[in-house]
Amino acid sequence: MSRDAWTDTRTETARGTDSREGPRERTPQHPARDVRQDVRGRDRTYRIRASEWRTLKTVGTFRVVADVDLLRDARDETVMRNDLRHLVEEGLLERKTGIVEHHPTRLVVLTREGKALLDRHRDPDAPDATQQYHVGLVKPRELAHDVQFYRAYQAEAARIEADGGHVTRVALDYELKRDYQTFLNRRDRSPEATVDEDRRTFAEARHLPIIDGHLELPDLRLEYETVDGRVETRDLEVVTEHYSRSQLSGKARAGFAMYRPASGGTTRGGTPLDPYTLDWLR
Repeated sequence: MSRDAWTDTRTETARGTDSREGPRERTPQHPARDVRQDVRGRDRTYRIRASEWRTLKTVGTFRVVADVDLLRDARDETVMRNDLRHLVEEGLLERKTGIVEHHPTRLVVLTREGKALLDRHRDPDAPDATQQYHVGLVKPRELAHDVQFYRAYQAEAARIEADGGHVTRVALDYELKRDYQTFLNRRDRSPEATVDEDRRTFAEARHLPIIDGHLELPDLRLEYETVDGRVETRDLEVVTEHYSRSQLSGKARAGFAMYRPASGGTTRGGTPLDPYTLDWLR
């Protein structure tokens, strides 16, 4: 949020993240009641409060989020329900329905207007100033896979926080693949350059592994600051039943943190397993 988006005096938040809300941003201090205030868009003014702004950023960061995840992890479920309803009415978020792990699931995605508003009010001094935001659904057939990204982030961010670190930025596989293709097709590419050389150069620059001649790209890359101030990255992969043994082997050898949708069935006590959770593999 830009310095003019709210009228309250801005101060730096305490260092750290809350994995329920995505990377921690610099936010204004608000009155006891989190009231909606005017935020100017390209063609109109929106009435938005801080909790709604955080929700916009979370959804935009991960492209698609199940509303059950947002509601479950909200500090106040009633507030979150109201926030989602208001953001949809304002045309900043859109609700869709998809099948996730064989369950009809209500999903939330950012609209073009929502992305434009986030981009318009970027704070260049915030830790997440370069965070990319994404609109709508790109590959519906991969929906059941991509909706798990936010859940994997939550789990891994908690591990980082437990070690005293905090996440500053999240990059999706879309960004990494786009950057790789841009590099391969750069205008100043030497006619003598080979694909192997380009792959190795890109991998070294991005600290990505090459396994058996294949550039391994994670589903998610978390950029974070350690407790002693170092900037590090951690790569995550959400694996599904469709992964082949060779794919699983490549991701494991790459050193990615791996998660999979929780197994079906029940626990020993007969309690059904939560279909909206992930199992940590490594």
